[in-house]
Amino acid sequence: MIHWPAIIKYEGESELTFISSESEWECDPDLHFFSYEDRDVLIDSAGEIYTLDQRIDNCIQPKSTGRYFDKNDVLEIVKEHFSFIGQCCVSKFAINTIAEGIAIVGSVAEK
Repeated sequence: MIHWPAIIKYEGESELTFISSESEWECDPDLHFFSYEDRDVLIDSAGEIYTLDQRIDNCIQPKSTGRYFDKNDVLEIVKEHFSFIGQCCVSKFAINTIAEGIAIVGSVAEK
C-alpha cells in the first residue's frame, strides 16, 4: 500500500514529480498513462520504492520492490531536485523524516 504523498524519481534526472494523494494519481492521466523508463520509480512517504513498469488495463500500477530509500537517500535526491530547480542554500537543507522530505518537494512545487 502506497503511503501518500509520494514522488517520482526519474532515472538519470534530478527533477522529481510530487504526487499528493492516490486521487491525484488516479485523476491525472499524465501520471498513470505515461510511459516510464525501466528505472523510474515512485517513492512513498515511508521510503518504499515502487516500479512503474506494470500495466493493467493500459494504466500504470506501481508495484512494490520490497526495497526502501532511507532518510539520507531521500535527502540527497531532494537536494539534487532543489539544486536543479534553482533553490538557494541547498547544502544547508535537512530533513527529520522521509515524509518531511517528500512533503517539502510538494510545498515548493505549489509555489
